Amino acid sequence: MKTDEILAPRRFTASKNKLKVYLSARLGILLLLLLPPLSPAQQESLQLSDLQSIPIDSAIVGLGKAINKMTGENDTAIKKELWKILGRAKENKEPLLLAKVYKELANWHYLSISSENKDSIYFYDNKALQEFLKTKDKELISKAYRTVGFDLDFMQRYAEAEVHYFKGLEMAQANKDQKTINAIHASLSNLYANTKDYTSALKYSKMVVAAYEKEQNTHPLIRAFLGQSHIYLNTDMPNEALNAVNKAMALVPNLPEEYQKSEILNVRAWRAQAYRDLRRYDEALADFEFSWKGMREKYGDEMANGWKGGIGSILYLQGKYAEAIPYLKDYVAHFREKKVHSPEELKKHYLWLAESYKALDRPDLAYTYLAEGKDIAINALNEETQALKSELRVKYETEQKDETISSQSELIAQQQKNQLLSYLAGALLVVILGGLFYAFNKNKKKNKQLENLNKNLAVSNAQLDKRHKENELLLKEIHHRVKNNLELVSSLLQLQSAQIEDPSVQAAMRSSQNRVHSMGIIHQKLYQNEHLTSIEMRDYFVNLGDNIRNSFDAHGKIKIDCDMPELVLDVDTAISVGLITNELMTNAFKYAFKGKEKGNIQVNLTRQGPNNDNFVLYFSDDGIGKAIDAPLQGTGFGTQLIDLLTKQLNGTISYQVENGTKVSLVFGKPAIS
Repeated sequence: MKTDEILAPRRFTASKNKLKVYLSARLGILLLLLLPPLSPAQQESLQLSDLQSIPIDSAIVGLGKAINKMTGENDTAIKKELWKILGRAKENKEPLLLAKVYKELANWHYLSISSENKDSIYFYDNKALQEFLKTKDKELISKAYRTVGFDLDFMQRYAEAEVHYFKGLEMAQANKDQKTINAIHASLSNLYANTKDYTSALKYSKMVVAAYEKEQNTHPLIRAFLGQSHIYLNTDMPNEALNAVNKAMALVPNLPEEYQKSEILNVRAWRAQAYRDLRRYDEALADFEFSWKGMREKYGDEMANGWKGGIGSILYLQGKYAEAIPYLKDYVAHFREKKVHSPEELKKHYLWLAESYKALDRPDLAYTYLAEGKDIAINALNEETQALKSELRVKYETEQKDETISSQSELIAQQQKNQLLSYLAGALLVVILGGLFYAFNKNKKKNKQLENLNKNLAVSNAQLDKRHKENELLLKEIHHRVKNNLELVSSLLQLQSAQIEDPSVQAAMRSSQNRVHSMGIIHQKLYQNEHLTSIEMRDYFVNLGDNIRNSFDAHGKIKIDCDMPELVLDVDTAISVGLITNELMTNAFKYAFKGKEKGNIQVNLTRQGPNNDNFVLYFSDDGIGKAIDAPLQGTGFGTQLIDLLTKQLNGTISYQVENGTKVSLVFGKPAIS
C-alpha cells in the first residue's frame, strides 16, 4: 500500500489498468455540478462521435465521464475530442467554459496510462486557474488554487504549492466555504508531511479531524485519521498511530454498505503498520494478509502484488526468511520501472529482501537487491535534499520580491496623493521604519529556519554515510565469500586432476582451474580495494601471470612483462578481459616454448583513439609460433571462449605469427575513470 493513497486530492478512480485510491474527489470535478445534467438515456447512449453535435456544456460533462472510465484503449480518441471541444470553447470566448475544458485536459493527463506527465497536469490546471480568475467566482477560484497547489506539491515545488494553498484558503475563509477550508487544511497537512515538518502537518491534521467530527462526515474523517496515523508513524509514535487507526476502524460500520468492504482493507493495512512498529507481529501479519487477500479477490493477483510487501516484512522480522522472500520479491517487482510515490517504504523492502538472502547464505542475490535498494535510497535522498533547498530558496526570494513590490506600490500611491502635504512625510517614515523592522524580524526567522534545515541535512547526510559504510561492508563480505567459493572450486578441480592419469584430461582440468582462479582474483581485488566496482588491470595481470606460471611449474624459465600504466576497468569488462588473457597465457605455456629453455611473454592494456575511448589488449610471446593453416591443438574450447568473449566486448581480435605469436584485441567498452 502506498502512503499517498490516503492523501492525494485527485478524482476517485479504480480501473483494471491503474489502481488509484484517493482521499476525496478532485476539487475540479465540483465544477461539473454547474453544468446541465444529462438524462439517463443520454448517459447510456452518448458516444464520442456525438459530442460535437450537442451543446458544449453537455459535451464537457460527457468527456469528463469518459475520462474517468478510460481503459487505455480509447485514451487517444478522447484526447482528440478534448482538443475539438477546446477549439469550440475558444471560439465562445467564455472564461468559465475554457476553464472547464482545461480542467478536463489536466484530468486526462492525470488518468491516462499513456501520460501521467506532471508538467502537463500542472500546465492545464494552471491554465484553468487563470480562466477562473477572470470569472471573479471566489468559490471556483479557491478550489482551483488548491488543485494547482496539489500539482506543485506533487512536483516537489513545495514553496509554490504552499503559496497557492494559502491563497485558496484565504479566499475560502472569506467566502465561508467550510468544505474547501477543510480540503485545503488536509492538503497543507500532506505538504508539511512531505517536507518532514511533522509538527505543522499534525497541527493541520488535527484541525481537519475536528472539523469532520463536528460535521459527522464519516468517510473524510476516516481518511483524516489515517493521515494522522501516517504522521505518527513517521515520528516514532506507534501507540498514537494505532489509536488513530482504531478510531477510523470504529467508523467503518457507519459507511454505506457498498463502501465498507473496500474501506476495511485500507484501514486494516494501516493498522498493520502500527502493529509492526509496536512489534506485535502476529497481529500485524493477520491484518496484512486480510488486506492482501481482499485486494486479490477484487483486482486479481497482479494488482494485489503491491500489497504483499507488508506480509513479507513481518515474516522477515520474525526470522522466517525463506517464507518472506516470495512476498518481498513480488512487491519490489510490482513497483520496478513504475512511478514510486513512497521510495522510503520501497527501499526498506529491498533491504529486507537482501538481508533475507544474506541470512540464507545467498550473497549473489543479496548483493543484487541491496544494490537496487541502495540506488533508490540515494536517489530519494538526493531528490528530497534538492527539493528542500529549492523550497527554502524560492520561498525566501518570493517573499522578498512581494515585500519589495508592496513597499514600492504604497510609496508611489502616497506620493501621488500627498505630495503637497509635507506633514505626512513623518508618518511615511514611521511606516518605512516599521516595514524595515518587520523585514528584519522576518529575515531573522528565515535565518533560523535555514539553520534548522542545515542541521536536518547534516543529520540526513550522517545517516546516509552510516548506511553507505554498512553497505560497503556487506559488499566486501559478498566479494570475499564469492572469492572463497571460487577457491574451493579450484581446489576441487586440483584434487580431481590428481586422480586422473590421462594427460589430455589433466590439461583440460588445469585450464579450468586457471579460468576459475582468474575470476577469483577479480573478487579478491574488489574486497581488498577501496573501490568496490572497478579493477586496476596492471596488478591483476601480474597476479594472473604468477598463478599460471605456478600451475606449469615454470619459475625461472618464463618471464612475464606487464609494462603498462595503471588502468581501471569496470568489473564486467575486467572479467571478460581477464578470461581472454588467461586463455592466451595458458596456450603460450602449453605450446609456445616447446624445445626452448627460456621464454618471454608481454601483456599490456592501453587507451587508443582521439578521445581515449577505445582500448587495446596486446599479448605476445617469443615462442616457436604456429603456422596459420596448422591444425588446432587441444580441444579448441579456449579458442571458442576467446571468440565468444570478444563478441561480448564488441571487439575485434587479430593474430600475427612472426618470431612468436602476437595478439591484439581492440574493444570500446569504457573504463571507469
